[in-house]
Amino acid sequence: MGTLKTGVPLKVSLEGQVEEIDSVSDAADFLQRWPIERRGHIYRSALNACSAAIAAQISESDAIKVFTGFARVSGILVAEGGPPMRLEARTVQSRMPKQGRQIPK
Repeated sequence: MGTLKTGVPLKVSLEGQVEEIDSVSDAADFLQRWPIERRGHIYRSALNACSAAIAAQISESDAIKVFTGFARVSGILVAEGGPPMRLEARTVQSRMPKQGRQIPK
């Protein structure tokens, strides 16, 4: 597996240790060490994408995009020179129309 096209490794933090992810293989290795109790559907998507890229079923860049999304959502993606990034809580907007608006027929 080649290195990331950007030439800049992704940095992730697990249990206080910052690791650099240089390739899809590195991402897959990292995911294998991910705590079992924290493995959810986003984890499985990232692992499946890495496995598919290793098997040449999808591009490495697509797999890295999925892994990056996993890292961002999990709060382990480290900004350059900074701590792990945390997602801010988003407000959920209602799908119901606002007061006074008509529901389309």
